[in-house]
Amino acid sequence: MTTSMTTSPVVRAEAVHKYFGDNHVLKGIDLDVRPGEVLCLLGPSGSGKSTFLRCINHLETIHSGRIWLGEETIGYRLHRGKLVERSEREIVRQRRSMGMVFQRFNLFPHRTALQNVIEGPVQVKGENPKSAREHGTSLLERVGLGDKLDAYPRQLSGGQQQRVAIARALAMEPQLMLFDEPTSALDPELVGEVLNVMKDLAETGLTMIVVTHEIGFAREVADRVAFMDGGRILEIGTPAEILDAPQHERTKTFLSRVL
Repeated sequence: MTTSMTTSPVVRAEAVHKYFGDNHVLKGIDLDVRPGEVLCLLGPSGSGKSTFLRCINHLETIHSGRIWLGEETIGYRLHRGKLVERSEREIVRQRRSMGMVFQRFNLFPHRTALQNVIEGPVQVKGENPKSAREHGTSLLERVGLGDKLDAYPRQLSGGQQQRVAIARALAMEPQLMLFDEPTSALDPELVGEVLNVMKDLAETGLTMIVVTHEIGFAREVADRVAFMDGGRILEIGTPAEILDAPQHERTKTFLSRVL
């Protein structure tokens, strides 16, 4: 899945700090994610995993540090030696390169599965509706929903809705996919169908950052696993290194409770 480590990273975070009021949520995150890499972020609730993911696509602003997507700083640009926030138009342009799948599906309830998928390409990218429908149909077939093109969200299970959400993100042809605990809102028997789609995406070489509590998925699919707690990355390595032979006591304690 990963390419040579000499390849420039798709995402690079450097000394990222984030506060919510007096709460210091991210305390100096440093991280590189290479093209084609699948990185899983593990850690207890409140450790900063989801906040960091939201900072990557500038749904949350950072207070210091920088995050790059390729050669561009995300959300900010350098002006006269200082970082200033980019215009909303520039931020929207940057977000087009990133697909994000949330815990909740956030589908338009009054639109069909196919209409949800083609909304972004048509309205944001100005894609021809006919070609967008053809591409959207192929994406829904890819996630196993070729027979649900005209179904509304209320007619779909939670797992099916999340697969529509994944197809919707893929429709924008992103260079990076962000998954924020995509199975946490699902009934246990529906988790597998979403994870299987994500496994298939990983096999295509798509760069992915996944916040998850699914240890089995991380072990099977991730190229690297990072363990976060207290707003810091405490250790990062291969699944075998982190899941089977963790070095940090906090990682050991966490894994002993969840495995």
